[in-house]
This record gives sequence, structure tokens and C-alpha cells, in this order.
Amino acid sequence: MLIQLMIRNFALIENIELMLGPGLNVLTGETGAGKSIIIDAMNLLVGERASSELVRSGADKAQIEGYFDCSSCPLVEKKLAELGLPLSEDHTLLLSREVSAAGRSVCRINGRAVSLAMYRPFGELLVDLHGQHEHQSLLRVSQHRDMLDRYCGQDVLQQRFLVAKIYHRMIQLRQEYEKEQLSDKEVKRRLDYLEFAVEEIDHLQPTPGEEEILQKKRDRLRHGEKLAVLARESFVGLSESDGRFIPAYDLLSRAVEKIQDIAQIDSEAEEMAQTMKDILFRLEDVIEKLRSYLEQLNFDPDYAREVEERFFALRDLMRKYGESLTQVCAFREEAAAEMEKLQGAAEQKEVLEKEYRKTLREYDLEAKKLSSLRQEGAVSFSNAVEAELHGLGLENARLEIGCTLLSEPTPAGCDKLEFLFSANPGEPLKPLAKIASGGEMSRVMLALKVVLAKNDQIPTLIFDEIDAGIGGLTLQAVADRLTMIGADKQVLCVTHAPHIAGRGQTHFYVEKFVDQGKTDIQVSLLNPEERVDEIVRMLGGTSDEEVTRNHAQQILKNGEE
Repeated sequence: MLIQLMIRNFALIENIELMLGPGLNVLTGETGAGKSIIIDAMNLLVGERASSELVRSGADKAQIEGYFDCSSCPLVEKKLAELGLPLSEDHTLLLSREVSAAGRSVCRINGRAVSLAMYRPFGELLVDLHGQHEHQSLLRVSQHRDMLDRYCGQDVLQQRFLVAKIYHRMIQLRQEYEKEQLSDKEVKRRLDYLEFAVEEIDHLQPTPGEEEILQKKRDRLRHGEKLAVLARESFVGLSESDGRFIPAYDLLSRAVEKIQDIAQIDSEAEEMAQTMKDILFRLEDVIEKLRSYLEQLNFDPDYAREVEERFFALRDLMRKYGESLTQVCAFREEAAAEMEKLQGAAEQKEVLEKEYRKTLREYDLEAKKLSSLRQEGAVSFSNAVEAELHGLGLENARLEIGCTLLSEPTPAGCDKLEFLFSANPGEPLKPLAKIASGGEMSRVMLALKVVLAKNDQIPTLIFDEIDAGIGGLTLQAVADRLTMIGADKQVLCVTHAPHIAGRGQTHFYVEKFVDQGKTDIQVSLLNPEERVDEIVRMLGGTSDEEVTRNHAQQILKNGEE
């Protein structure tokens, strides 16, 4: 329930703090005193969109805070855990809204800033607010099904959860099936392309990096004659003699022999002899590589043409399927995998279709069970609401729940439920939207709230002038119902009716005053004597009228019984 409400710099309010109690809390005051401004602040607290126009003139920001006891609201604690928000040990929750004069809005839960989308569900779980025209929400047929389900309790809510679970699975399967729904022509066209690409790549059997090797071969072939002359001359100069000069290898061998002889005489030359031997071994390696290089040089025109043709064939593959042969080879593997998938697409589509149809049958079965549970609960619900309406002065009122099947499945089943109402004998049942009397609508709304109160986990109900348009015995009955709801819930009621105010367990008086040229609103918690004075005022009398004062005291006495 709401323990404390703090409002600062909101509209005409500079600073108000209300300590609310359990049961029925009432707000009274002259017309225009600012009672509905407090309700507007509550609207903002529970998640309504903010506007800079709400900030008090001259202030930087408006601030509304609500301190709640959530010990009877397990759904709130569950929601906090889901969002990773802090949970106090004493099961309390602080909701706060700030609106700057520039229009910036900040939402906080237990001091942590959150988005409005994260914040709003907490307000909906903690407070059910009904303004002077809130009965219009009852005209929204989409809410009627939810009201009945809440009344029916856990059996229906659990079945509805199961239906929603099957529904989401069914939608997932349908989306997967539609994703696979390429036309036969599109599948054939795609398969033809992939088969051609794979065949073209397999025909050449490229290897990653082969294009670089071929480029080197092409460069070698382009300068083949010069390479051959240079390599031959180098080879001859190093290892062969044409009778005109001694090869470098022979000269170096002789030098090595002489240095080795020196080393045998002088040990200091041993290192130099070893170095010369190493140079000779390296020269032998160079000569061998030159011989192999000469043997590899191939200037056959047919070979050159083969190299050129393959090089350009691979370049054509890279133009079509990737910037390098590595990418071409990767494309080939992906294409082969896609081919396999498409070739099995028909089989996969069949599997998905069977699974979808199976899930659809399961949905239909569970949705029918949900409908049956609702039909059973609808009779009890209608009877309960009618009983409340009779007690509210509508002795001949009837309320039934009309049910039609929706054309498409929904997470909440296939039922479209609508409240049908008749206030007078001989009048046919009509949709609630066609009720003309505002007083009748207010009583229907109150009757619904009384019936739903015990089945609804929302701990705090707020009514703004629910007594508008009604009087006499009906008003007395409304007061009885508010007291009845207050036995299970916390109720905050803005009222001009003394019989309702007299039932309040906590009574606040709202007044407007002007201080130094600026309007402000203040709220006072009334003591027993002040309550008598306020009831006298609401009865239209003055404090010195003994009859009116006795009447006021009797109203308060009746409220305590």
C-alpha cells in the first residue's frame, strides 16, 4: 500500500506530504481547492507521461515521490528481480518522478534511474486509479476479458499462460515456415546458379595462394632469356672452366688448402681456416641451387601458354566469387552447403508444416479449455456484479458477458468478451458503451471494482469523485461498498459526499490560499473535532447549527460502526 506521498512544486502545490493509512482514506475540500491536482500528481507517479506545464511557476522542477509497502505484492518483487533492481529488506519501494521546467523527465525506482517503459509496470502493479471519467476505460472491450480472467483466478490465469506459451511457439514455427517459402522457380534458379558456380570452381581446382605463385611464374617467363644468360654465366664463373680462366670454386678451394696448411703450423690461423671452409660449403650450396634453377627455367611456348591461361582463368573466378582464391574456395564451400540445404528444403518445409499444424491443434485444444473455464466463471461473475448493482439502487439491472470467437488466434485465446448491460425491465442487454446515464456507469464501475477487489493483487485503489451524479440511498450504498473494499485494500477517495467522508479511517482536508501574491495548496490531517466541522460544511450548514452538527456527528458515528 501507499505509505507516504510527497509532492513538491507541482502545479499550484509547493510542498505536500501525506501519511496515508490502511483502509479508506478520504480527501475533502471546497470545489476548486486542488483535490484533483493531487490525483494528477498520483497519475504522474504511477507512469503517466510528463509535461513541463506541470512544474510550478518559478520552480526548476516538479517532484513526486511515493513510498510503498510491497509485502503483499509478490509480483512487484518478482519484477524487481527480473530487471536487476535493488530490493529492500523491509519490502518497501520508493517510486519517484521528476519533471524539469525544460521538459526533461526522470524516473527512479529505489533511487535508481530507469526508463519510463521500465518504470510504468510498477505503478500499474501498485495503484489502480479511477478519475471522474475513468469509467470510460470500461467501455474499452479489450479490458473486459482481462477483468473476467482476474476474477476467475489462478485456474484461468494459468491456462491463459499455457495458451500464450503455445501461441508464441506457433507464431515462431509459422515465421520459420514462411522464411523457407521460396517458390519452386526461385529454388530452381538458385540451385542452377550454385551448381554452375561449384562446377566451375571444381573444374579448375584452385588452391589458396596459387595466384601469387602463377604471377611469379609469369614474371619469370617474361624475362626468361635474360634470366637464363645471367644464371648460366654465374654458374660457369663459379664452377666450370672454359680454358680461359679458373672457376671461382677452384680458386677458393686452393686458398682453403693453403690456409689449412698455415693453421697446421700456426694455431692462430685455425679460426680463419674454418671460416674459409664455411665459405666454400656455402658456395657449393649456391652452385647447386644455380644448377637447379637453370634446370627449372622452361621457355617452352606451350608451357608459357598454359601458365597464362590458368592465371587468367583463376582471375575470372576471383572476379565472380571473391577477391582472392582463399575467398573463392570459401565461397565454394558455402555454395555447396546452401545447395544441400535447398535440396532438402522441401523436406524441411514439410517438417515445419507438420510441426505447425500439430502446435495449432494443441493451441485450439487449450484455447477451448480456456473458453470453458471463462464460461463457467462468467456466470458467477455476472451474478456477483448484478448483486452489487442491486445494492447500489439498480434493482432491475442485469449484466452478462457476451462471447464471440475471434478470427485470429491471440496469446489470450480466441474469445472476444464484452459486458452487456440492461438497467430496466424489458430492456434488452446492450453493450456497456451504449449506457446513457453517467450515474449508472459510475455504479457499474464501482460494482465491478467491489467484485474484483479480492481477486486483484493491486493493493491501492484511488477514486476521484465517484459520488458525482448520485445521491440518496445510492450514495449510502456507494459508501458501504467503498468501506467494504477498504477492508481488503487501501482506498484513497476524493469526495464531496459527507456520507463517504464519514466512513474514512483517515481524513485529509485540502484548501487553497494565497500567500504574498502566490497561490498554494495545503493538506491537513483532520482530528476528530475538525472532522465534525468538515462534515458540517459538506452538509451545507455552519458550526453553530446544532441540528446539522448532531447530523455530522451521527454520520461519523455510523462510519465507525
